[in-house]
Amino acid sequence: MLGKIFQKAREHLNRSQNEIAKEAGLTHTTINNLENGNSNKPNWVYLQFLIRKGINPYYLIGESEEIEGQKIDGVTRAEYETLQQNFDDLEKNYQKLEDQYNLLERVLQLLQIEVDQEGNVRQKK
Repeated sequence: MLGKIFQKAREHLNRSQNEIAKEAGLTHTTINNLENGNSNKPNWVYLQFLIRKGINPYYLIGESEEIEGQKIDGVTRAEYETLQQNFDDLEKNYQKLEDQYNLLERVLQLLQIEVDQEGNVRQKK
């Protein structure tokens, strides 16, 4: 999930991984690893670079679908850590919801019942 967010942000800036790496002072491998999900945490330098280029920080943590942000000089380490904590919390909540949904699906299957779009429960035929 995080990798796709960073890939879309880079693509929004119309830059290749090599171009971004050079501009941000990183290696192509770092950018590639971030976009391919080989890193659980975003690179601090890369995150600030994207924000300075006008990518919405809330988009980067998955709290907004709006990719365009205000061009700013950067964020403080404390602001970044807050954003990262929000992102981590969102991922945990998403995982809990997904687990609950999967459990509900198994229960409905075991009980041989289904729920229609109006919320009516009935026995499967």
